[in-house]
Formats: sequence, C-alpha cells, structure tokens
Amino acid sequence: MAANTVVLRDWLRDRRGLDLADYEALRRWSVDHLADFWQALWDYFEQTSPTPHRQVLADAQMPGARWFDGAQLNYVDQVLRHASASDAAGAPALIFRNERLQREGRSVEISWSMLAEQAAALAATLQQLGVQRGDRVAAYLPNIPHAVVGFLACASIGAIFSMCAPDMGVATVRDRFMQIEPKVLIAADGTVYGGKVVDRRSTVAALLAELPSLQALVLILAWRAGRISDHDAVVGRALANVLAGGALPHQTTVSEQYILDLEREAFLKLCSERKTLERITHTLKTGKPLRN
Repeated sequence: MAANTVVLRDWLRDRRGLDLADYEALRRWSVDHLADFWQALWDYFEQTSPTPHRQVLADAQMPGARWFDGAQLNYVDQVLRHASASDAAGAPALIFRNERLQREGRSVEISWSMLAEQAAALAATLQQLGVQRGDRVAAYLPNIPHAVVGFLACASIGAIFSMCAPDMGVATVRDRFMQIEPKVLIAADGTVYGGKVVDRRSTVAALLAELPSLQALVLILAWRAGRISDHDAVVGRALANVLAGGALPHQTTVSEQYILDLEREAFLKLCSERKTLERITHTLKTGKPLRN
C-alpha cells in the first residue's frame, strides 16, 4: 500500500498537472504555494460547505490568520461521512471494555449507524432543552461510549462540550464547570473502579445545587440500569441457597427444622455484612428503606 503522500502526489499529477518527484518536492510546494496547497487538500478530501469560501487564506498574519473565509464545516459530518461503508465492511465505530467487562471476558461494540442515531437523538433532545449554538454542555462521565455520543451531539449543533471524570469530587468539578456556565449537565450515575461499581448519584445531586446556570440534567443509568447492587447479589445468593435447600442433591426430602436452620444461618451471615447493618440502622432511624 502506497503512503498517503505518494497517493496525494499522484492525485496532484492527474488533477493539477503538478509533477512532484518526492516528498521534499511536495513539502517545498506546500510552503511556497500555501493557498494552492490547502485548496488542493480541500478538493482531495472532498470537503463541502453550504456556503463556498471566498478565498483560502484571507489574512496570513499570525496570530489572526483566516482560512477558508466564508466556509462552514462541522466535525461530525467528517466523522460520519464513511459510516455506511464502514458498517458494510463490518468495522465498528467503538469497541468498549471496562474493568467489569474485562472480568466478564466481553466487549461492547457500537456500529457507525448506531453511533450516528444516538448522537442525532441526543442532539434533538438538547435542542428541545434549549441548547443552541455557542451554549455549553457539561459532562460528568467516565470514558464510556456515552461520552462520545455526548460530544458528537453537542458538536453537531454547535454547542461546546466540556467533560470531567467522575473520580473528581464536587468542589473540583464545580470550580471547573462554573467558569463556563453550562446550560445542561450530562452525568452518569456511577463508574467502575477496581472492577467495582462506584455510585456517583450523590455527587451529581450536589453538582446540580452548586451550578446555578444549569437548566436540565441528562442522567445516564450507565451502571445501575438493569443491574442489582453488589449487596443485593449477596442477599440473592443467600435466599437462593435457602430456597434450594442448601447444597443437597435433587429430590432430597428435608424437614421444616432443616429449612429454619438454613434461614437462621443466612440471616446471621447477612447481619454480619456492613451494608445490611447500614440498611437496618437507616430504616430504624428514618422509617424508610435504604438502597445501597
């Protein structure tokens, strides 16, 4: 496979009548004929704009140079321009694996068409929430596919996307986001660290109170949706052991006392769990159940 610069030189020979013998000749031409070089790249990469540019380099002064004055480009259009071909070739847009997925030995793949659909759906939602070109959208997210979707959705409508990782505390995130006065916060309910889920819902709630410019929250149930908590899993296994009659062969007759003994054993074991004690204490104090 030829290098990209070789392919570009072949294209310039066929389309522009320029016979640039080697890389150095291409480099020298790009320096000596700045506007011609960048116009050639615009054409070579088949860029389009709803409004044509009046000239390639309107002002060469640095700083302050103005390129392709009058043209309008959107990054998302460039990212998705080959989506159909990539889907047809079976090449996913994203392959995601975190520590929990690594432990389970699986990955999550998102196709280009799915990525485009999700970004478009979120962009429409943001517009319904009043987000316009130039508005800021803050994201409190780990490195998950939702972060890519959020960025593309914002970029597609001209909004500014700013993100902080959920391992940061309230004060740090607040100080960063207050500077840009975000209109919408996109946040995940938790993250995975060390293979375990870390609940961040209380931090998200605190950020809503600390950022007065916010008008809406888009909450991503990234870790709790469709899952039980780690402690619920412990409780479930204990109950399943009782209902199954313990580690006994199938079709074994047991006495009522045997089941009661299993229940007592499970109860005492669960009461030794810190999360169980927290739930009991919370319920006794408030009269309401605690989910942890």
